Amino acid sequence: MKLAAKLILIFMAGVLGIVALFSWQIVRQQREWSQQSNAESAVDLVNALKPTIEQAYRDGGTVQIQQAIEVTKRTTSGSAMRWIDPEKPGEAQQNLETPPVNTETHARSISRISISDRDGETKQFTYVPLTLPGDVAGTVEVAKPLQNSEANVRRSFQASALLFIGVTLLSGFVIYWGGLKLIASPLRKLIRQVEQIGEGEFGQPPAITSNDEFGQLAFAISQMSSRLQEQRATIEAETQTRLQTQQQLRHIDRLGTVGTLAAGVAHELGTPLNVVSGRAGLISSGQLSSADVSSSAQTIQKEAERMTAIIRQLLDFARRTGTEQASINLIQLARQTCELMQPLAKKAHVNLTVNADENTSVTTVGDTGQLQQVITNLISNAIQSITDGGKIVIKVHSEQIQPPAILESEQNRFACLEVIDTGKGMTDTETEHVFEPFYTTKDVGEGTGLGLSIAYGIVREHGGWIDVASEKNQGSTFRVWLPLDDQKEMP
Repeated sequence: MKLAAKLILIFMAGVLGIVALFSWQIVRQQREWSQQSNAESAVDLVNALKPTIEQAYRDGGTVQIQQAIEVTKRTTSGSAMRWIDPEKPGEAQQNLETPPVNTETHARSISRISISDRDGETKQFTYVPLTLPGDVAGTVEVAKPLQNSEANVRRSFQASALLFIGVTLLSGFVIYWGGLKLIASPLRKLIRQVEQIGEGEFGQPPAITSNDEFGQLAFAISQMSSRLQEQRATIEAETQTRLQTQQQLRHIDRLGTVGTLAAGVAHELGTPLNVVSGRAGLISSGQLSSADVSSSAQTIQKEAERMTAIIRQLLDFARRTGTEQASINLIQLARQTCELMQPLAKKAHVNLTVNADENTSVTTVGDTGQLQQVITNLISNAIQSITDGGKIVIKVHSEQIQPPAILESEQNRFACLEVIDTGKGMTDTETEHVFEPFYTTKDVGEGTGLGLSIAYGIVREHGGWIDVASEKNQGSTFRVWLPLDDQKEMP
């Protein structure tokens, strides 16, 4: 309706302006025509009296002219005449109802002027130059009231005003009705359809079926809605495929880590298996007392539970699980992951420790399995970067920091998990590309280049980011930043 109102106001302003200009032009032309008609009548009257005036001048001079004019004006209706002698201009101005006369001007051409008296009556004074015998110049003043002319002007003005009002009302009604029916109503339908499309209701038929521009716009909106529906279905299918592929890649990465851990786990299981075998041999020999048999059985049970725990950790890590969001204590998760990675670290002669206050809880919200996969990847890469023995320290703390602009997050407190190693480090070029898929600094056959890129994707899905600081032959520090669960954080 706002657009229709604007169109009505614009059109009405144009119509009113045209009508007002037309009315003003008519009134002006009516007044001009009335004054011109009076002037022509005065000239005709003077020309008719010219022989009488010339005769009067020959008989008695200018005095006789005025007397002849006085006698003659009695026979004319509504007009008053007066002789103006250019040699006696003062006499022509004794009557206050007549305007001052410029005798030189009136001696040369016909002129006219309109004056209103104290009573509001308007008269037109027409000055007609006249040349008498002997080249005597003079002027005849003809005064005529303009009541009829003003009445005609008023009637013309009233007629214009009525026309103005009529055109205004008719145009307003037509434009208002046309604006509602032809503009406002179709626009409301189109706006309602666009709002429905914005809410996700795609595949709608045209809201308007007319053959005008609104109908074409409605058809275009309907086509756009259908295309959006098709694109949404395509995007949903592609997103589902992408998620499945992403899950498969992550699971493959986990299985790759499990394969790496298998050798270390096998070595870790060797000692308890030897203990179990030795104790079982002693029991089977029958040489032990009842107390020794009971002690050996308890030792076998303890070592079996130890092996079961190691295998369960490995199986839990390898098992594919769905995404479950929960509150996670990062310190506990780091310790559990280090226990899982200890066999691999011992095999590489690497000292793996967690440096965190046991009385502090740094929590975040996320999926435990996915975040454990991130920590495992970072520890595995750190172990592989150490060649002649070294150490890896994991630190967990909370910190106030401004997140990168790409996250578009207003939160400024984050949980930080640092993996610090004393390995061979990386150059600036390598650190710039370290999170890119299939980029690796390892030898052929030692890695796919997907571990860090998968870890980066997991952290980004949890609303955080990973940064790295490294120098060649000086080790590396990977920092994982995750949104802090303030409600769970305890001093």
